[in-house]
Amino acid sequence: MSMLMKILSFIENNYKKFLIISILIFAVFVGIILFNYFKYGYIINKSITISGGYITLINNNYHITNTQIQNVLNQMNITDYVLYNTPNIIYIESGKQINETLLINLLNQDYNIELSPTDISIQQYSSLVGNLIFNQFLFFVILTIILTSFVIFIAFRASKITLNIISTILFDVIGLLAILSITKYPIGANGFIGMLMILGFAIDNNVVLSTNIVKEKDKPFIERVRMSFRVGMLMEIIALYTLLLLYFIVPEPSVDEFAFVLSIAIILDLLYYLIGNIPLYKYFEAKKEQES
Repeated sequence: MSMLMKILSFIENNYKKFLIISILIFAVFVGIILFNYFKYGYIINKSITISGGYITLINNNYHITNTQIQNVLNQMNITDYVLYNTPNIIYIESGKQINETLLINLLNQDYNIELSPTDISIQQYSSLVGNLIFNQFLFFVILTIILTSFVIFIAFRASKITLNIISTILFDVIGLLAILSITKYPIGANGFIGMLMILGFAIDNNVVLSTNIVKEKDKPFIERVRMSFRVGMLMEIIALYTLLLLYFIVPEPSVDEFAFVLSIAIILDLLYYLIGNIPLYKYFEAKKEQES
């Protein structure tokens, strides 16, 4: 018996335990979200592009270090900011606009740099646009759940499949929000795009699994799962590998944000596929056998 079949067989034989584990993990995710919401007043840390504020971009041809920037910002009594960089640009996110003239003068004076006003630019973001993006994200998640439930129910005429897909979407989204809430990773528009994309992975994987579970009833349960497992897992593992390459190789904050969010979401989807999807289908099948 191959390693894959041993894993699937173990899940099949212990499906009730895995269902309990998945429920407990989901409860922990919900608890984390509620705790952070009541303690800090928000679920995830929105970036300046969503919450509103300023991003100061500094040309880094002069090899300015983060420590030098931090020292200068401390002299300017600026403490609430996020600092990150690429090989060519330094980014400073702040709620208030930074005095670029003073910033240039202090850097030139303290570190013998010849920065000019053309080396610095400031971008302003409105919180109205950010709130619109956040509200649209919530709307699309709810709409996706409703439409997917309707289409799947019409296609398969089975409420158990609909329930499985809804549970997957909720696990992926709630789990992702919980992890982002813990890490306090600043999420912008690209992060929300990544969140929306995981809905496609969750639905697609479940449709493949559901099709084999429902249409191939003459085959053993574990064999039906194996048929869909390789297709679904291969797709997500390749996507995860690509995203990790993007995150570690491409020095662009917007790309890193997208890759970070979607990578976590795919890992959660892979996890729930094993401890939630397969055990839930096995539970429904075992229950049906007991009733017949």
